[in-house]
Amino acid sequence: MALDAVVESVLATSKDKVAQITSEADLEVARILNEARERAAEIKSRKEVEVGHAIEAIERREISSANLEVKRSELNVHKDFLEKARTKLLEKISNLPKKDNEAMLKKMLEPYDLKDMKVYSNKRDEAFLSSLAPNYGGNLDIIGGVVVESGDGALRYDLSYETLAREVFNNRMKEVSKVLFG
Repeated sequence: MALDAVVESVLATSKDKVAQITSEADLEVARILNEARERAAEIKSRKEVEVGHAIEAIERREISSANLEVKRSELNVHKDFLEKARTKLLEKISNLPKKDNEAMLKKMLEPYDLKDMKVYSNKRDEAFLSSLAPNYGGNLDIIGGVVVESGDGALRYDLSYETLAREVFNNRMKEVSKVLFG
């Protein structure tokens, strides 16, 4: 019986040891699981912040892109409107009453000594300008105005209505835009 008691004692001690080891292992597993959950929560929180920042950056880029597209469309509308205004101006100038057109042509030629210059114009104004300029040079494909050239051809002054309108629009674009678009 003594052997049975020793075996019983060893089994009891072993069972206690197994229970203690199992209990310690359960505690260690619980500790490791808690640490893993905390790390996972930390990583999740960090990633949520990163995703939030990424979403904000994408939203800012998309809004900026949309604003740029709106601005581009607005500028295209302004450009089209300015071109229509320029075309309308040229149309009105080409349809000036004869008296007003001749007065404007005469005023344009005042600064020039026409004896030493050649004057070119469109076909419509040829008769009038031939009476003013002894050296009428001929017709050009312009809606109105004149081109004055020195006798030797070295200097040429383009006072055609198209050129004058283009220069006014180019040099005064800001002012024209302000008048048209506020």
